[in-house]
Amino acid sequence: MFVRRAVADDGPAIAGLLMRAAARFEVKDYPLGSWPDGIEVLVAISDGHLVGWVEGVLDGAYTGPGAPTPPPHGYVLGIVVDPAWRRLGAGHMLLDGFVAVARASGVRWVFLFPEEGDGVEGRIRFLRAAGFSPVDDPDEEWPAMGRWA
Repeated sequence: MFVRRAVADDGPAIAGLLMRAAARFEVKDYPLGSWPDGIEVLVAISDGHLVGWVEGVLDGAYTGPGAPTPPPHGYVLGIVVDPAWRRLGAGHMLLDGFVAVARASGVRWVFLFPEEGDGVEGRIRFLRAAGFSPVDDPDEEWPAMGRWA
């Protein structure tokens, strides 16, 4: 398994993954093989199949308390791994890949907001294992999580 930047030909497979494994995400123009300028899209590939996706920006700004460095910040907007490929390292590889892209772009810190609702505790455990720590925000039950790039 490996992670790389997405190319236009990945669009239909990304849309299929999102519809199959995370219907709450919009497929946007992925079926057409395009996404907005400024969006970083990485995919996990195994045996020629797209098994994971992460999308984010490198010009984000965490505006709550606790950011350890001034913007720009990397901001992970979404991550999805095919259910058949979960717990095999794809999610960690995708996040590591996004952090590496951020670092290469001069970004020093990456953040995300864990999706709340059923299973949030498991998502928090996964994100902690991937190197993310809760941002000090006393007003939030499930605060943003960040990781140094």
